[in-house]
Amino acid sequence: MYEVVSSGRLSRAKLRWPSKADRAAVHRAIELVGLADRTKDSVNALSGGQHQRVRIARALAAEPELLIMDEPMAGVDLTSQEILATTLREQVAAGTTVLLVLHELGALEPLIDRAVVLRDGCVTHDGPPPESLGQHALPGHDHVHPHAASEPVRTGLLT
Repeated sequence: MYEVVSSGRLSRAKLRWPSKADRAAVHRAIELVGLADRTKDSVNALSGGQHQRVRIARALAAEPELLIMDEPMAGVDLTSQEILATTLREQVAAGTTVLLVLHELGALEPLIDRAVVLRDGCVTHDGPPPESLGQHALPGHDHVHPHAASEPVRTGLLT
C-alpha cells in the first residue's frame, strides 16, 4: 500500500530518489486517512473503503493546493466516510481548496460552505447547501444508491 501512496509524489520527484520530505509527505498522508497500521499490507488485502482512502492518501501525498474529487463517498462504509470527512476538514483548515461532485452530501454536508446544484445542465442553486428533500431528508439515509435522472447533481466547494 505504501508504494501506491508514494506514487502520488512522482510529480514532485523529478526522476530522483525519494527525499526525506517525500517520505514524510507519504507517511503524513497515510496517517491522515487512518491507515498507518496497514502501510505494509497489499492493496488487495484492503476493503473498498480502505481502497478509497488509499487513493485519497495518494492524492494528498502530492500536497495539492486544489483537490478535486468525484463521489469520494460512493461505496464507502460509514467508518471510512467519517475518516474521509475528518481528513478533508483538516486539509481545508491547512489551506487546501476541495472541489467535490456529489449526489448526496452525507458525512460531508457540515463541511460544505458553497454548493452549486445542477439540473439538466443548468445551475439551479449557488450558495449554502440547500436542505435535503424527499427520501434524502429521512433519518438514517446514509446509503449509496443509483439516482433517477430527475435528481440534481450537487457540487460542493470547501474553502
